[in-house]
Amino acid sequence: WDFIEQIKTLMVYDSFFQHFFFCLPTENEPITVISATYGRSDQTTCSNGIPDDQTKNTNCAMKANLVVQRYRASGQFLCPVFVSSSVFGDPCVGTYKYLEVKYICESSLPEEKSLVACEGAVARLHCAEGQAIYVTSASYGRTNKKTCSAGRPADQLENTECYTYREEVGERCNGKQWCKVRASNYVFGNPCYGTYKYLEVEYICYGEFRLSLH
Repeated sequence: WDFIEQIKTLMVYDSFFQHFFFCLPTENEPITVISATYGRSDQTTCSNGIPDDQTKNTNCAMKANLVVQRYRASGQFLCPVFVSSSVFGDPCVGTYKYLEVKYICESSLPEEKSLVACEGAVARLHCAEGQAIYVTSASYGRTNKKTCSAGRPADQLENTECYTYREEVGERCNGKQWCKVRASNYVFGNPCYGTYKYLEVEYICYGEFRLSLH
């Protein structure tokens, strides 16, 4: 079985109701969360009946660390989640948001790798021979004053609420042994003018890692 084909996706609209994602008992393996984001990255998801001015901001997403930390290796087959800005924080006031969770029914994942490429530099993702890349998270912008700060004036580092989660890295790199992506406004757009940005990527290498048939 191919790893990517086994990934399940849960999309849940912003509400105060409890939702669940699950693995069937016949799959014989518990949930392992690969990634989770909260916000909005397109205008169509969870948009039915929602005013246009609440879906137009598509640079509104943040990593839902609470879900990742709680359920990455929980051993559970059924996981509850509440979807609300009171739970995750509000990355964009006035925008109608949703939670996107990607997970597999397997007890563990390969070790996650991470890298940072400063604006203008090239991010190089690489896996060993016989393995392939799967991007679990990629963000472009700035979330602290320290990363990629050498030689930069203070006014280019002030805005630390400047980030956007991007799917372009996964679209370019998933399934390849190696891949490179330039950290630039041309590739990812400019989430904050005047701020010196960086690309932060987290990924796993799969290949020998295979879901077993039961």
